[in-house]
Amino acid sequence: MSESRLATVLTRRFRRVSWTTLAVYGLLVTLAFAIAAEAVLRRSLEHSADVIESLLHAYTDSTRGPGGVMPETLADQLVGMGGQVVITRTTTNASGMQQVYFLSPGMPAKRLEGLPVSASPDDVRQALLAAIAERARWRYRVLHRSTAAFDIYVVASRQPYLAALAAFTAVAALLLPVAALAAARGARQAVTAALDPLERVTAQTRAIGPAELGKRLATLTGQAEVTELADSINRMLERVDRAHRALESFTADASHELRTPLTHLRAQVQWASTEGRSDAEIREALMAMERELDRTTKMVDELLLIARGENRQLALMRRPFDLTAVAEEVREITEAMAVDRDLTVRLTPSGSVWASGDSDRTRHILLNLASNAVRYTPTGAITFALQRNGGRVGVSVRDTGPGIAPEHLDRIFDRFFRVDQSRSRALGGTGLGLAIARLLAELQDGEITVASAPGEGSTFTVWLPAGAEPGGEAR
Repeated sequence: MSESRLATVLTRRFRRVSWTTLAVYGLLVTLAFAIAAEAVLRRSLEHSADVIESLLHAYTDSTRGPGGVMPETLADQLVGMGGQVVITRTTTNASGMQQVYFLSPGMPAKRLEGLPVSASPDDVRQALLAAIAERARWRYRVLHRSTAAFDIYVVASRQPYLAALAAFTAVAALLLPVAALAAARGARQAVTAALDPLERVTAQTRAIGPAELGKRLATLTGQAEVTELADSINRMLERVDRAHRALESFTADASHELRTPLTHLRAQVQWASTEGRSDAEIREALMAMERELDRTTKMVDELLLIARGENRQLALMRRPFDLTAVAEEVREITEAMAVDRDLTVRLTPSGSVWASGDSDRTRHILLNLASNAVRYTPTGAITFALQRNGGRVGVSVRDTGPGIAPEHLDRIFDRFFRVDQSRSRALGGTGLGLAIARLLAELQDGEITVASAPGEGSTFTVWLPAGAEPGGEAR
């Protein structure tokens, strides 16, 4: 299923929004114009009604009775006002019948004929309105006002503003497509310009292959969001580059490390298979092959452990444990490892220290550190010490060995890295112990720090989150 490009999708959406916005805007403007014109027309009618009401009070007849006016004079004044005005007066004769008289511009008061005897004032008004609005009712606006004995009807035509409204609507209908097309074109250009930095980032990213992982994207794109995206891609490339280099280094180191025992095994097999070898010589060769197989098996197991840990498939406990007891157990094992060496192994006395994590994995970490200390310290001492630092607790393993040069401190936790390759291999190391120790510490939300200098020995410290002692709080 093909997908639309972002520029096409955004342009289509902007076009839809522009059409809708312009149509709604035109409709609202037309409606506002009609409402405003109707309000102006009503105010004009109210003004005319006010004037007529004042005339009714001014042009009274000689009787000065209620509802008595001078029809001829009032008619002349209404002619001067212009427009359609009708004034009615309803009276009751001696027989009790209602009689309606009306007065309009240029016409003195006349009696309204043709009404039934039972006609009510509302019937009279409806008859007058029908007579006033001879054509379509919507073309006229009629204002009715009752004052004393009179009913005032002021009529004005809507034709002037309806013609202007029709012209305005026609112009809007003609200009709306033009405005919408112009808005769509402007939206397309704006979208293209806005997506240009993203297109550049895409092109630069596409150009980076496995052999160009060291390249980085230009981060000055002119748009904050695209710049953040470029920075994120650069950080991802940095991680991928490090992982790629680490994989290349690991592949080369693993191939080299596995090639050595395989070569040794082949040589032993060829030597043992030569004619004339005694049973003792063949047994010696088999024992040498067994040692190489054990060493290779150990290295493969350690590689599998690292792979499982890095993929978060290694089961770890998350509970408080007595770190002091673990350190004491490792100290006893270290004494057994150093039984044939001139080494003193001791644990600095301290109170009970509790950590949070996996006691077995922590024991594994300390054993790796202790075996390295025994391996590289021919004489002297190995000292275990427990420490507290805020919310963390730690165990340090200090030896009196040759120490580590500063330029190697950043790499000693890399897989297969050895400060002295030939000496480390002769001592039986695989170059994976410190890498495993750091990985197991990090999986427990901890870390390993190292302090060392040539000729002054080394101190490795495992830091873990502090745990709560049973019956108490975290210490």
